[in-house]
Amino acid sequence: MRRAAEEELAMLVRSFRGRRCLVIGDVMLDVFERGQATRLAPDAPAPVLRNVLAEASPGGAANVAANVAALGAEVALLSVVGDDGPGAELLEKLEEFGIRTEDVFKVPGRATVIKKRLVADGATLARVDSGDTTAPEDAMQKGFAEKVAALAEDADVVVVSDYSSGTVTGRVVDTLSAAGHECVVLDSKDPFRLRWRGLAAATPNHLEAQKALDLPVEADPGRLDAGAVAEELRREIGARALVVTLAEEGAVVADDAGVAHLEGHKVANPDVNGAGDTFLATFALASSGAEPRVATRLGIEAATLAVSRPGTVLVGARELLQRLPAEEEAIGEAAPEDLEESLDQVRRSGGKVVFTNGCFDLLHRGHLFLLREARKLGDVLVVGVNSDASARRVKGPGRPVTSEEDRVELLGALPCVDHVVVFDEDTPEALIRRVKPDLHVKGGDHARKRLVEASVVEKLGGEVVVLPLLPGRSSSATIEHIRAVGEAAGDVDGITSPSTGVRS
Repeated sequence: MRRAAEEELAMLVRSFRGRRCLVIGDVMLDVFERGQATRLAPDAPAPVLRNVLAEASPGGAANVAANVAALGAEVALLSVVGDDGPGAELLEKLEEFGIRTEDVFKVPGRATVIKKRLVADGATLARVDSGDTTAPEDAMQKGFAEKVAALAEDADVVVVSDYSSGTVTGRVVDTLSAAGHECVVLDSKDPFRLRWRGLAAATPNHLEAQKALDLPVEADPGRLDAGAVAEELRREIGARALVVTLAEEGAVVADDAGVAHLEGHKVANPDVNGAGDTFLATFALASSGAEPRVATRLGIEAATLAVSRPGTVLVGARELLQRLPAEEEAIGEAAPEDLEESLDQVRRSGGKVVFTNGCFDLLHRGHLFLLREARKLGDVLVVGVNSDASARRVKGPGRPVTSEEDRVELLGALPCVDHVVVFDEDTPEALIRRVKPDLHVKGGDHARKRLVEASVVEKLGGEVVVLPLLPGRSSSATIEHIRAVGEAAGDVDGITSPSTGVRS
């Protein structure tokens, strides 16, 4: 029965592809400034940071939209930003994730919301919030509501991410109510700030739920009668389902079938930034095709993945499938927790972890040579593989010609490869932080330039090793040769990429 439930979850994740989702709400730019604390300042009881690196990512409703896109759905984002530098940076990052931003209103004179965190050796020292959180002027609210009506009509699911920062107004509520959409999911810092009607579900965390009901706030969710809170809040809001998230304790679901507590997972050194957005995105997509309890279980699994990595991160469909045991044998990848546990065992026994990465499009003898030689340098070899979306951004349109599923299975079948992990970013820096390799191996074509990820490897105490390449072996050259032969034979369209369905 357990395996059947896991297979049901896997089928649900695969059904996300092509599902249409409208995300409405407050967007922001999440900025993390990370450094090393070397000593205390002489003029204040505060650490002195060195080697500070800043990274920015979409936050709030923008992070919800990015997670929805990573899960394979089609996303339309409706929000408001300032016509300023941070707003432009936020929209640019969203477009990199393939998210439509033409429906994001750019307001002259408005400051885009920024949440900046100062982090020392993994510990957050302070957060600085800035930006305008007032509602736009009436004329813009009218146009915004008209967009809500038009976009909701074509959406399978509507997600409202309300941080009380001015985007979600009474007109938005009235418009959605009038539309009568069957699947509207609300996540709000203050669910009673506006009078909602006809919600499919609401997903407050336990602190928000307690505050909404004017209860004395219990910080420990394990000591809270979350079922009673969920039932009362469901009655007050009038939602068909009410989910109270309980951090590592899981979540409580109240619906027509009663109340159910779904267990969570404990994660070492969790980083909760953005985890609620990940839960919301996964739960909402699942809600348009499954019962609330099934959607909640999937949301818990996705949020667990999110909190296991630092910063605001995305959880994609492939990573979520990796976590479901029923999928592991089918796709040949280790689940994240299994990977990290395996690497820890290697280190405890005094072994070395070797890492390499690439697209591995059209696996050839040169790849095999590199992987075999890399494996000889240590005790376990982890291979990072660019996802289809990442490979397209790095290699250009028409690539990859081999789908990520095929590339993963081929690599996983090689005796010299111990673990295969897909990453969605353009560079493997985030994955390197997870793997913490002793050696990061690259091919000889990188010998004359410093890798962008080299500083991350060295900061973690690792070493970059460049191995020679076999001459005359290149995926790009092979693909171009095939195209040339096809054109000479009269097939002017060239070859078809199985990962995209596009002929190039």
